[in-house]
Amino acid sequence: MTAKAVVVGGLGFLGAAVVRELIGRGDAVVVLDRAASQAAADRRFGTGAVQAQCADMLDRPALLRHFRGADEIYHFGGRLGTSELNDDMFGAIDANITGAVSVFDAAVRSDVGRVFFPSKPNVWLNSYTITKVASEDFARLYNERGDVAIACLRYFNAYGPEQATGPVQKLIPTFALQATRGEPLGIFGDGEQTVDMVFAPDLARITVDVMRSGWCGTPMDCGRGVALTVNQVAAAVNAHFGRNGAIRHLPMREGEVPRTRLVADVAPLRTVVGDLRFTDWMPSLATTLEWYRAQCG
Repeated sequence: MTAKAVVVGGLGFLGAAVVRELIGRGDAVVVLDRAASQAAADRRFGTGAVQAQCADMLDRPALLRHFRGADEIYHFGGRLGTSELNDDMFGAIDANITGAVSVFDAAVRSDVGRVFFPSKPNVWLNSYTITKVASEDFARLYNERGDVAIACLRYFNAYGPEQATGPVQKLIPTFALQATRGEPLGIFGDGEQTVDMVFAPDLARITVDVMRSGWCGTPMDCGRGVALTVNQVAAAVNAHFGRNGAIRHLPMREGEVPRTRLVADVAPLRTVVGDLRFTDWMPSLATTLEWYRAQCG
């Protein structure tokens, strides 16, 4: 049985990955995005693959119109960032907290049964993390009231083709851009902090599996459960481009602690979706880096 799914922020990196997963399952998909046009969606996903609507997640009447008749909502709208958002706290609150609650409330008022909300590991003190924690708490409140079932996964370090190179500095796009320019890779701190790298199509598949399972409990980690140091990631990127040890160390960003160990605890996720299948790290990294090489060529 096919579902009608609305993906808020469906033209963004992770939103688009979920859109592709839903298309692959034969579902009817509506993309809501401030930058949406049918022409842009056709170029991104194939002619007629999705219906695109230009809408802001803070426009509650628009959300109500577009949510009616949907079976599922995937909420990927918001403001990304780490310490960058400390200079725009009110903007972060509006986009990431008010935006999330607007989506949750519109789902209730439109009689949509299920919503997905992506969060993050909440280990650093910055505006982005604070807004994600608050939105998680609002999701829990909605779940406890029984108004709507909201599934929340804490995504770890996503990567893949099409991830933006700016203005927010994400690990793989930043390294790829620096490598293609012949620059040393910039590493915050001594590089011994760990990340858990997970390929965006894998995140999308797991996300839809979790939604279709009916689960809506305590937010679960969503990563591979494999810790890599940032130095190891940098070495892999340099090796792909045939470079030898080209790195430079930078001061840690505001609110981040040196040598933080980030790795997903995937045991709870396995209890919900069963066996976890992840794309191999090195081949998927190579695919990703070649995409950036082509864009920069």
